[in-house]
This record gives sequence, structure tokens and C-alpha cells, in this order.
Amino acid sequence: MVALAQALRQLRRRTMRSSLTAVGIAIGVAALVLLGALSEKMSRLVSGGRDFAAGQITVGGAGTGAVTGMTRGGLLSGEQLAMLETVPGVSAVVPIVVFPVSDTPASLPFTLAPLVFGVEMDRLVENRHAPPPPLRAGRLTPKTGSDEVVVGSQVAKALGVGLGSTLAIRGRSFTVVGLLDTTFTGPDSFVFMSFATAERLLVDSEPLLRRLVMTPGSNALPIATAAAIFWAPSDDAEAVARRLRERAPALSVVSPADARAQLDRALAVMNGLILGSALVALLIASVAVANTMFTAVVERRREIGLLRVVGATRGQTIGQLLVEAAVLGIVGSAVGVLSGAAAVHGLNAMTERLGASVFLLTARLAALAVVVPPALAVLAGLWPAWRAARLPPTEAVRYG
Repeated sequence: MVALAQALRQLRRRTMRSSLTAVGIAIGVAALVLLGALSEKMSRLVSGGRDFAAGQITVGGAGTGAVTGMTRGGLLSGEQLAMLETVPGVSAVVPIVVFPVSDTPASLPFTLAPLVFGVEMDRLVENRHAPPPPLRAGRLTPKTGSDEVVVGSQVAKALGVGLGSTLAIRGRSFTVVGLLDTTFTGPDSFVFMSFATAERLLVDSEPLLRRLVMTPGSNALPIATAAAIFWAPSDDAEAVARRLRERAPALSVVSPADARAQLDRALAVMNGLILGSALVALLIASVAVANTMFTAVVERRREIGLLRVVGATRGQTIGQLLVEAAVLGIVGSAVGVLSGAAAVHGLNAMTERLGASVFLLTARLAALAVVVPPALAVLAGLWPAWRAARLPPTEAVRYG
């Protein structure tokens, strides 16, 4: 307590310099919180997709570019779906239709535009690595072929719909029979409906598909944008994926290992850029602490020398200066965390009106922002404190 009181007294003697240093730390911490919250949201979004993809082999049409193979670009015909069922090791083929609720792209980066996800929900339980989305109200499974939908939390918030509400999608009205809990992953932006309903909606809203299906003698139906392939527990997923590639070389086959590797690589690159920028801001703030402490040591040479003369040890001298650096770090960290949290809350409130929240402030991020800046401040003050402690007392007292 004595060291803390002494540190506060010394910092008050240089109010302007101490305040500017603390502000510099606060700016660095706020940047860490804001960019870290963006990274946390991306990590949660990607981890949800990775868990989903790890429990299935995803097959998409030729030309599908997404990691999960589910976006429009290539379609799977009924003939192709039937062929997939004949590949050795395949225990089930679950067709999926995924397409945007509207053709308007996502209005914000790092978010998903609302998507129609057409699948028989009771088939998703076959994915042993990803449990069905958590239900908040209503029921999870729309009736097959009905105008019933289950909506994710972000869709419900953005479109202002609730249980029993009517939702218009591509000129057709649907009844909301289920609301999902927040997952901070893909299902938050999904509108789930039965596969048959989503297939019909896609065909009706795409003139080219409609003409293809209506061609006399056409056997295009069912049409899917992807298929989830499941295998028996005794089979190896990668071996089954290799057989699928051999049997259908024109299709996009994404095995669980492929999906994990691609998603992890993409996430590592993005997180490296985001968190790297935040750490640069913190390092700049640490340089400000080091500069402040060096200046304080120069100004207080005589005072430090007198303390050494009256019996203060080198350890006590170093400890006192490090307490001052720690106080600067703690004050700057507290202000920065509060400012960053306020910025996250305000920006999320704004972006949610545009369709989705972009930032996610987690407990581990808050703990990191509280602990790391004071630690960096202490490290930044270590060299000036060590220099001060090594100053010969007889030399230091000559400075006035």
C-alpha cells in the first residue's frame, strides 16, 4: 500500500504526461477489444461451420466454390443423388437446398445474409458431430412440403418476426413455427424449411430452372444445391470421400478433414491480420510507457540517489518504478476496456439494424484486455527501472 500511495503521488506530480500515457494505453486496449471482438465473432462463426462439416461429407455441383460446398453455382440432379447412394460406405444421402432469402448481398462484411436452408431437420441428427440447432420456442421440424419455417435468432430480430408470424420469402408467405436460440454461428442467419418446400421455392424463383424442370421427359427433380453424405461408424470418412471422388469426378466432394483444414487456414489468416493490428497498437502504447518511465528516471535522478543513500535497495527502487508503470497500465486498461465494450455495444446495435451483429465480446477477450496491458506496461518500465537502480548514489545526488 505504501508503494501504491507513493506511485500515485509521483504520477500526480506529472499529471499531463501520465494522463497522455494512460490515454495511449487506453486507445491500444480499446483497439484490442474492438478488433478482438471481431475476431471472436469470426471464430465462433467458423467453428460452427467446422463442427457441422466435420460430421458429414459434403457434395456439391461442379463449380461450387465455397468451403462447405453448399452455395449456388452447381446443382445436384435427382440422378446424381441416386448415384451417390450406390457408393460403397455411404449410409445416407441427405439433399440440401441453400440459397439467399433475397438476391440482395450481405450488407456487412463478416456476416451472412439470411439464407433459406432446406433440409429434413430430422435427418440432421445423423450428423454425430453437430447437434441440431437449439430451439427457443415452438418446434424444430417444419412439416414436409408445408409453408412452415423455423427461423434463426438473427433473422427473427432483423425481420421482426416471432412465433406464429408470417414471413414473405421470394413472393411466397410462410408461417413461423419455431424460433432458434442464439448460437453466434450460421443457424442464426438461417430460415429452415423442409427440403421439398425449399426445392419448389428455388425452382419457382429461378426461370431457367423452371424451364428445365418443365421440359417434357425431364428427370431433373429432385434438385439440390448440396448433399450431406453420412457413413457407418465402422467406415472411414476419408476413404468414403475418395470413393465418391472416383465415382463422381465432376462433383465437388469436401471431406471432414478437407473442411477443417480449409476453414482453419482461412480463420488463421484473418485472425492473424486482425489481432496483429491490435497488438501493434498495444506495443505502441508500451513504447509510450517506456518513454514516460525513462523521462521520470532522468528527472528524478537526485531523488533516486537520495533514496539509495538513506538505505533503499536496488530491488526497492526497481519495485517502486514498476508499481508506477503498473498503475499507468491498469488505469489505461480500465478506460480502454470500458471504451471498447461501449464501442462494441454501439456498433452491434447499429449493425443489427442492417441484418447482423459483427462483434462478439467474450469473457476470455475481456480477461485478456484486463491482464495483458498492465503486464506490458510493467515490462516496458523494467529497463528504465533497472537503469535507475544501477545509478551510483554518489553520482545521482549531484543532479539538482
